[in-house]
Formats: sequence, C-alpha cells, structure tokens
Amino acid sequence: MSESPMVATLMATRCRRMLVLVGLLFVAPALIAADLSVIEYLEGDVRIESQGRRTVADFGTTLSPGDLLITGDDGVAIVRVSASSQIKLRENTVVAIDDVAGGGSVELRQGGLFARAQRTATGRRFQVRTPTVVAGVRGTDFFVAYGRTVEDRPDLWLCVNTGSVEVLIPRTGDVTVVNEGEGVNILAGLRTTQPRFYPWTLELNWNFDPAEGEVRDTTDLDGAYADLLDQDYD
Repeated sequence: MSESPMVATLMATRCRRMLVLVGLLFVAPALIAADLSVIEYLEGDVRIESQGRRTVADFGTTLSPGDLLITGDDGVAIVRVSASSQIKLRENTVVAIDDVAGGGSVELRQGGLFARAQRTATGRRFQVRTPTVVAGVRGTDFFVAYGRTVEDRPDLWLCVNTGSVEVLIPRTGDVTVVNEGEGVNILAGLRTTQPRFYPWTLELNWNFDPAEGEVRDTTDLDGAYADLLDQDYD
C-alpha cells in the first residue's frame, strides 16, 4: 500500500531534520571557531536579516555578529551562539548576534528567549543585552522577555531555572543577583524588583533538545505579565 503525499512529505522532513542535526555534531565546532553561530533547530517562520537583506532561515544556517534572527507568529529557533552557550527563541522575537567569542553575547530587541550557558575556561560570561539591561551569566539556564511598555519605557522580566544571573542597569549602575528559582521585573528599564518566586515560571518549557520532546514554549506571557503588574506596581 503506497503512502499518501502528506505522510511522505512529513517523513522526508523528519529525515532531513535528523540528517542536519547529525551533521551539526561535526560542523558546528568549526563554525564556532570561525566566529560564526549556527541554527541547530527551527520550526515555522524564522528569518535572518544580514546587511539589510532578509532571507528564510534553515537548519545549519550560520550567523555572524550583526545578524538579526527573527521569528514569526509560529516560529521557534535554537541557536548555538558560541561553544559554551545556546539560546531558544519564542515566537515574535527579534535577536541580534553581538559576539560569539568567549562566552558569547546577544541583544534581545523584542519578544522572549531562553538561554543556556556553561562555564568557560577563560571565565568570560555569556550576556543577554537589551537597550536598558545587561544580564551576565556563568553556568545557568534562564528566561528573559522584553518589550512591554510602561511609562513610555519597555519592561523586562527575567527568571532563573538553574545557577544565577547578574542583572545590571547601565543607566543607574544598579546590580541585582537573581538566583535559582527566582524572578525579577525591571520596571520601565530603571528599577529592579526584589527577586522572588513567580508561580507562572513553573509553566515555562526549558527543553533545548528536540529528541527529548517538545521545545516550543506556549506559556501565556500576557497572563504572566498581569501577575507581574499585580505584584510589582503597588
């Protein structure tokens, strides 16, 4: 009995993903050594903007400092930023690759991302930047979302799954350390709330490995943001 065209297409897509992921085990170290990041996994609408030109991303696509990675309404992407760090983008997210040397760094311009970083031999920290905040990490998993506007300035909220994250507000010089199980809200880019546990963070999908199950995070960030408003804007 012959397979339907839809089944054949799905099987071909899965095989293609498997081949690319296996191939990345061999090529990714070389790409990273050449100061390039690499897309390890993607679903849905994922695009790259490089030198003003926007193209459709694919498995194994390389990214250089200055490139933008953009996910649409149904997009998700996992990127090996450096030898010691990965990020996972939610839908409707814009991230700029800043640096792939040492721990690596990215700039979150819109949306939300998960980050996973290991300790480096040089001690350099992986960083996630926004226009108002710098989050520096060493050996941790954390989630950060940016872009909600309060008092004409975007809010940012961050929570830590393992390890700790140092949150710096360059404009004021304030530094807050957020430890495992805690979250903070940076209000209008100017003030960091006291680290505390937020129940909604238990719903986040921290998985980075498609072989282990679903990687897409479907947490209701609108509901989470309402919770932050209730607790942090008294």
